[in-house]
Parts: sequence; C-alpha cells; structure tokens
Amino acid sequence: MDYRKQQAYFRSSRLCGAISVFIFLVISGVCLNLERQVSVRLAIAFALVALALAGSLYYTPDYLHLTVVPDKKQRWQVKIRWRIVAAVLVVGLPVSSTNESRVLVVAAAAWLAICNYCVKKFAPLPHYSAWFWATDLILLASLLLSGELNLMLGSLLLAAAAHLASGTGTLRQASVRRVCLLGLVVIVFAWRMQHYDLKMLLWCAAILIAGAFLTFWLSDRAGKQNELNIADAMAELVKFTGYTPQRIRELWETSNQQLAKNWEAAAIPHDDRERMAEWYRQNSELYLFAISAYNLEYKRIKSNLKVIRFARGSCLDYGAGNGEILLELARRGHPVTYFDVEGVTMRFARTRAQQHGLKIEFARTKDDLKAIAQRHGFDTIFSFDVLEHLPDLPGELSFLTSMLAPNGIFVFDVPAGSTKAHPMHLNHNLNVLDFLSAKGLKDRRSFSLRMPFRKEEKYVFEA
Repeated sequence: MDYRKQQAYFRSSRLCGAISVFIFLVISGVCLNLERQVSVRLAIAFALVALALAGSLYYTPDYLHLTVVPDKKQRWQVKIRWRIVAAVLVVGLPVSSTNESRVLVVAAAAWLAICNYCVKKFAPLPHYSAWFWATDLILLASLLLSGELNLMLGSLLLAAAAHLASGTGTLRQASVRRVCLLGLVVIVFAWRMQHYDLKMLLWCAAILIAGAFLTFWLSDRAGKQNELNIADAMAELVKFTGYTPQRIRELWETSNQQLAKNWEAAAIPHDDRERMAEWYRQNSELYLFAISAYNLEYKRIKSNLKVIRFARGSCLDYGAGNGEILLELARRGHPVTYFDVEGVTMRFARTRAQQHGLKIEFARTKDDLKAIAQRHGFDTIFSFDVLEHLPDLPGELSFLTSMLAPNGIFVFDVPAGSTKAHPMHLNHNLNVLDFLSAKGLKDRRSFSLRMPFRKEEKYVFEA
C-alpha cells in the first residue's frame, strides 16, 4: 500500500467532508430560521442534533464499515446505536419541559434499545441497516403524525436515521432514494397535520435529502478507495500464495477466529517462551491474512500514517508482520530493519520488498538485532500489536530501549490483556510510564495520546 496515495485521498476526503458539513448546516440554519415559534429547549435540541450529524458527516470515511470482515460493519451499527440510545436520554430529558414529554423520551429510548437487541439477535447480518431504518421510521412517523414531535426537529432526526442507513456501506443509490422517499412521505403527512407553510415543508425535505445523499456521496467515495486498496492487497496475496480470491476473502474473514481457537487448543503456559515462539511460527500464515485484513481498515491506515511521522534516521520494526510500515519507510529513504519470528509473514515481507526494489535488512534473532544496533543503533524503534503477546514485558522494553541511539524515539503500544477475540494477549501488570521514566526516557506523547479515555495505549518515548 502506498501511504502517500492514502494521504492524498484523506486530504481530498476532508475537503469533501467540509463542503458537505457547510451545505448541511446552511440548510438546517435556514429551516430553524423559518420556524415561527422556537422555544429555547427546541432550539438547543435542534442545534445539538444538527451539530452531531454534521460531525458524523465529516468523519463518514473513517467509520469501521470500511473493512473486509463483513460482520464488523454490523457490530459497528449495533454499537453506535447503543450510544444513540444514551444520547436520546442525555439530550432528550433535559430539554423536555413536561412530564408527558419526558415519558415520551424514555419510551423512545426503550423502543430503540429493544429494536437494537432484536435486530442483533434475529435479523440476518446483511439486512441490519434496512431493519434499523424501518424501526427508526416507525418511531419517528408515530411521533410526527401524532403531533408529539416538531416537524423541523423530526425532519432532522429522519435525516440522522437516513445518514445511519446510507453510511453503513450496504445501501446503493437506488436504496438511498427509497429511504428518502419514505422519509418524505412522513414529512408531507406531518406537514399537512401540523399546518406548516409550504416553504417550511420544502426546507424540512431538503434536510432529509441532504443528509442522505451527502452521506451516500462521502461513503461511496470512501468505498471506491477501499476497493482499490483491496484489489492491490488481493493481487499481492494471490501472487504470493497461489490461492484464489475467494479463498483469500475467506481467510481475511476467519483468520482471527481460527487463531483464537488454535491458541485455546494449544494451552501454552504464559511463561513458556519457546512453545509460544513455535506456535507463532506454525500459525504464521493465519497471521498473514489477519494482518492483511487489519491493514485494509481505514482506522489502521490512519494510525499507520500518524506513527510514520515519528520516523527519523535508521528504523526498526520489532514484530513487523507483513512489513507494512517498513515498506513505506523504505520508500521514503529510511534505512530499515525487520524483526519477527521466521515464517510466512517474513517471507511475504521479503517478497514485497524485492518486488518493489526496496532495501530492508531482516533479523531473525535478538543476537542479529544486537549486531545491527552495535553498527549504527536505531534512531526510531516501532513495535505495534506485539508486546502484548510476549511474556516478559519489562525484559522486552529494556532490550528495545538498549538499542536506541542517543535521542532515539521508541513508539509502541501495549493493549491491555486478553479478550475473547484475542485470547493470546497476555495480562501485563506493569506501569509502562513509570518503568521507562525510571530508565531515563522522556515521555513524548502528544496531548491527544495522553487523553485518559483513549482505548489504544500508544506510547512515545525519547532516549
């Protein structure tokens, strides 16, 4: 993957996102201005929903539905809707002025929660977005047609529902048109019942249409770029493995589950380094496909782009997998060293380097790395999705920092403990910040990386 091309795409995507936000907020602002009787509570609720939807529009290309693992996009839909249930309660209750309206807010949240549970439990995976749109439409139509929901706010909420349905990567343009048509029918009936003027009807309809089609435009652009990335990755894997595209897609989708199953079956003691290393060698092909699928996710592409910026001078990737980061650093002129267990992933990284005419030094053992470090040291050491697999975290950190050149940068992560999906992750009871600070390294994390609510535990230290 050429990360310069990805960077260029993200820049253009940000521009398109900004244009979409501007269009949407202008339409929403006009609609709010046309409302004859706007209470403070209604204005606050409208503004909060409009800003939330605008922010979601801007970040549409970054959603996790851009993945080669189909059930991830469905899990994302379920996850985001639990947050919507919470938002309905957090925003709806404070802006409600009567007990009756508060009961309606609680009832709406309960409806969304029940539908979310039922869709997850009973609906086929490919039809999640259609079912969610249908349940949202039933709720909003009931509130609008009964006069319990203001037409302007109801149209904005319909736009939000259409945004979620259109932005999951599963709806084509014809489906988006059908979504808009159903929403417009509800808006027209509510308009007739609530006696608004025609101009308000048109602008309320514009909110819905803009929300749906701007979302489709942004997600369609992202989907096309994602397909280009998939085609490039597929071509590399077909050439390297000889497998059919269908087999590769199957392994993209199932490799993580197979790895988890194989780890549980092996039942390796957490202090048996040799058996662990052998297990990773034997399962290297599954990791080839799991890593390949992971690197195609836009969340991962963005993360790689961020960490590449830290690179200076001679670079080491400790646990380099398919060599994704090193290939890009080599393209940018850095001397680079690859380290991982010898297996299919290492052979794949070698093949990729040869095909692109890139010079990468490969190391199989820690003695190899020590010899390389004695020659020139490493100005930058990367280690991602690796240290949580190794039993002696203090020893690994000490070893890696010992190879840093003066003022060298160490960038790594240590995810916390095992999960159902990743039982091979070990639980390390170590305060990484205190441990490395005691060795004289300086914490160089940015403000965003220091935020306590971040899930990813990325660290940046300077020798």
